[in-house]
Amino acid sequence: MAKRADVAKAAGVSESTVSYALTGARPISKETKERILKAISDLDYKPNAMAQALRSGNSKMIAMLFGDQERGISDGDIEYVMAAANEARGLGYHLILWPVRRRAIEDVVKQVESGLLDGVILMEVALEDERVKLLKKHKAPFALIGRTNDEIDTVFADRDFEAATELAINHLNNLGHKNLVFLSTSSANVLGNIGATVRSERAATDAAAAFGASVQVIHADNTIEAGINAAAEFFKKYRTCTAIVSLNAEALIGFSRGLQKVGLRVPEDVSLVCISTTTAGAQAFDPPLTTVTPPAAEIGAAAARELIRFLQGQEDIEPQKLFTGALVVRESTAQATSRKALR
Repeated sequence: MAKRADVAKAAGVSESTVSYALTGARPISKETKERILKAISDLDYKPNAMAQALRSGNSKMIAMLFGDQERGISDGDIEYVMAAANEARGLGYHLILWPVRRRAIEDVVKQVESGLLDGVILMEVALEDERVKLLKKHKAPFALIGRTNDEIDTVFADRDFEAATELAINHLNNLGHKNLVFLSTSSANVLGNIGATVRSERAATDAAAAFGASVQVIHADNTIEAGINAAAEFFKKYRTCTAIVSLNAEALIGFSRGLQKVGLRVPEDVSLVCISTTTAGAQAFDPPLTTVTPPAAEIGAAAARELIRFLQGQEDIEPQKLFTGALVVRESTAQATSRKALR
């Protein structure tokens, strides 16, 4: 296998000049560069990408950090990841998915400081996020899919949960639904101040009040089994509620099954709206779900694009962007009917 020294000898230059030709760290003449490139081609030289990154201080690698993976990665999560990866690739960067516990990112910071990573994208962002504080402390470039309470000097792309939740509740209000349940994610997300959970629950309460409706919150883990249990809680405590707005796409599958077990039909007895599932997931549901689908591809791409623009020192950076998504009415919502007689 050819080495850099072999390329230098064949081109009649020093090894450092070969390095300059590969990294662009210093200008060299067109004639010299052409000799080096010909030698590289003739010798089939494969430069060590990691070594180049260490020498140039620019790895062209960014890491997407995904929090504790006890629930795994959903189809919705994959949309964010793939969009960010494709956007990064188009801009000459590579993205790696780095599952890591929320408070254990010191290794990631070290990789940025060593030059092996250029920057970081964080998902599942808390309103008060220690990871963000650590990255700022070490001046590690980062972008968020989500946002903290402190948005100063922070690059982020996030869902406008207030607007998305209001779209869902407004649709149900127009159908006459006044007693609602918000199917949220795990209560641990509330304790952990995860922005998506806290903001959407708050938005559901505010929107319901604005429309003269009431809303009850049920927390469930992101599993089908948890959804079945949530349906049992719904039937026991909230029998007069006629509609569900769900942030929890995985649990909603089990919730629908749980409704069937107690003899309730969708949408004749209970209407369902999901604000977190994909279009494919909505269409696979039985019946197909009414949704305010998150524009995951736009959000993931925006986070990667603005981080890379920041890394490149571009002036046209749009550091903070919010996306809502559109209401798509399918077969899981219908006019409200009274369920007071059910026992």
